[in-house]
Amino acid sequence: MKAFAEWVTARPARGFLAGAGAGLLAALALPLAAWLPAGLMVLVLLASGPRAAAFVALGAALSITWTFQPVIGLAAALVLAAVVVVPPFVAGSLLESSRSLGFVFQAATIAACGLVLLAYLVLGDPIGVLMPLMDHVRPALERTAQALGEMGVPRTPEEIGEATARVAWATAAWILLLQAMLALFAGLGAFGAMREPGLFGREFRSLQLGRFVGGAALAALAIGLAAQLLTGRSWAPADDVLYVLACSFVLQALAVVHGLKQAGVIGGVPVALTYVAIVLLPMAVVGLGFADTWLRFRERVGKGPGAAKG
Repeated sequence: MKAFAEWVTARPARGFLAGAGAGLLAALALPLAAWLPAGLMVLVLLASGPRAAAFVALGAALSITWTFQPVIGLAAALVLAAVVVVPPFVAGSLLESSRSLGFVFQAATIAACGLVLLAYLVLGDPIGVLMPLMDHVRPALERTAQALGEMGVPRTPEEIGEATARVAWATAAWILLLQAMLALFAGLGAFGAMREPGLFGREFRSLQLGRFVGGAALAALAIGLAAQLLTGRSWAPADDVLYVLACSFVLQALAVVHGLKQAGVIGGVPVALTYVAIVLLPMAVVGLGFADTWLRFRERVGKGPGAAKG
């Protein structure tokens, strides 16, 4: 990794070519691989500054646009390319200026929640906006309804479509946040390997959303419960914000277990089980991250977050 990082950061032209290649690879598995060109962009930004990183972003954007333009049209392909490169570029710039992964994590989480609320403010009924699109995927909805029926869970395609539209905006905001954080992880990891070994580990183990975000989660939960009691229905904006925050607390929980392992409090098995629990018992992992906001487990073992070397 060190040799590649040194090669790609040596000249802007190399960054452009690497960004174009990474964009082509990412296009094969969007949105899962969106972090690949974005992480390369963050690496160059940290090592060589925003001008050099812009060449990487341009290469990635051109390759993604070229790949998707025949399928979804030029305008939509340009929007997709912007979604892939712009949020990580902004987050990387904030990381470069603040030198704090934890601060960027907090800012990105707040921004993702703001994006959800902005969708409701601008669109009025974001769920209703998406419902006409469900007609285009009706065959898939029908197959899903049939599969659920065979498992003893009767649902109509309309019910499944409505449920999908209901979580779409929060899911989109979380995916944007996750891809930005993965890009920061990849870029900072490569930068650390090149300039300061152990940098990423220390920064990751110090991740914490803080009590302001924790308080926002409590407020969203309280608003949702109050709406349920008063109207018989939950309030969608509060639910979506709470979903994004809950997902973010998963990242904090991972930082907690890695920090405790580095401090010698736990071994590798609890860390591995935490990753398994993300799939099997996700709310337990969310609870761990949320509890750490108030109880500060890493500080209670005698070492502040990120204090351990390596």
